[in-house]
Amino acid sequence: MNRHCLMLCLLGLSLPASAMDLKQAWDLLQYQGPIYHAAEHEKQAGLENRAIGQAGLLPQINATAYYNKVNGSQRQSGQDNDLNYDSKGASVRLRQPLFNKQKMAEYRQGQQRADYSVAVFDAKSQDAAVRLADSYFDVLLASETITLARAKLNAFEEQLASAKRRMELGAGTVTDIDESVARRDLAEADLIEAQDNLVNARRKLEEYIGETPASLTTLQPGFTTPPLLPGNLQDWLVKAQTDSPLIHARRHSYELAEEEVNRAKAGHWPTLDFVAGYTAGSSQSISELNQRNQYSSIGLELNIPLYSGGSTSALTRQASANSSKALDELDATRQEVISGTTREYRGVQSGAMRIHALEKAVASNERSLTSTRKGFKEGGTSTNSDVLNAEELLFDARHDLFEAKLNYLMSRLRLASSVGSLGDDDIELVNNYLGPELMVSN
Repeated sequence: MNRHCLMLCLLGLSLPASAMDLKQAWDLLQYQGPIYHAAEHEKQAGLENRAIGQAGLLPQINATAYYNKVNGSQRQSGQDNDLNYDSKGASVRLRQPLFNKQKMAEYRQGQQRADYSVAVFDAKSQDAAVRLADSYFDVLLASETITLARAKLNAFEEQLASAKRRMELGAGTVTDIDESVARRDLAEADLIEAQDNLVNARRKLEEYIGETPASLTTLQPGFTTPPLLPGNLQDWLVKAQTDSPLIHARRHSYELAEEEVNRAKAGHWPTLDFVAGYTAGSSQSISELNQRNQYSSIGLELNIPLYSGGSTSALTRQASANSSKALDELDATRQEVISGTTREYRGVQSGAMRIHALEKAVASNERSLTSTRKGFKEGGTSTNSDVLNAEELLFDARHDLFEAKLNYLMSRLRLASSVGSLGDDDIELVNNYLGPELMVSN
């Protein structure tokens, strides 16, 4: 059973009929995601550079054969003679490089290209995991936004009905009704926008995993923010500079450029090959019938470049400039990784504090709304506008809290990706925050 069949069987066992979670989406992406498969095939193609680079140091064997039918005439001593005979033969030739600095440089380049393709795949694989989680969470956020938008619309509908009743009783004003209608209409527009966002988010998720599930698992009510391990930014920066696949890829690219300099310089060096051959043929002519010849050869072939019009020197200068460019790109990537690691580390730290602050904000806004509604209905200390504003603030706080939780989880994944350690264990860690089923189909 091949790997894909085995993966399909595992997916069939692991995917419940109720809802898909992030771990199952990641497994599905690896099985049938076109973006992930493209990266896999790119790596497979890159790994062949090892054999391609090594081939130049191994024996090269060529065989040729020919068969000619000769028809013509020959005039000799005033006499015409017809020529009608066959000429055929075959030869085998072996060439083994003994000293060739260009071939050695190409061999090392093949190793570097293969290592580069592995590093690029690692980077793309981790980036695919981050993008998948981002698109997965976009669906959750869009769906939560719809839920909150509907709740806000219902709340504004109730407030409008309350304003109309107060108007009928002589306690309300036209301004209260107009303001409630305006808020209701805006809430309806927000709901339509949220529904469009959900359609787009579902389509984006489908691009990654090849299908759109009817339901996903969403955030559990309880949300913990454990401290990072290690808890020191400097440790994360050291790990990032050591293990980041982006830095590895750039380093291999620089070493590849350095070998190109060596390959260009090798154009000034002589080459020495071991050469062996064997030839057999048969032919005939007017003077010799059924002529046959067989011979073999063995020896050394020395090639000394004397002058190539300046191309070797120009190629060396060009390769040297490209090497300097690759070194600059390596330094730029290193700084980029450091900045990204710092940003995501701070994102996790500040994200945890923001979640705690928004949890308190939601609780305080719930109390504020309750008090404002009571003051509006009973004591007259609150206005219709106060109630609408309190409702708006509460729904905004709930939306911000949900989004902050998702951003916190994304920061943890991006941090792991920055240091090159994002894997199944990190996906599983984030997946533990999910549980309740959420319908996301139309």
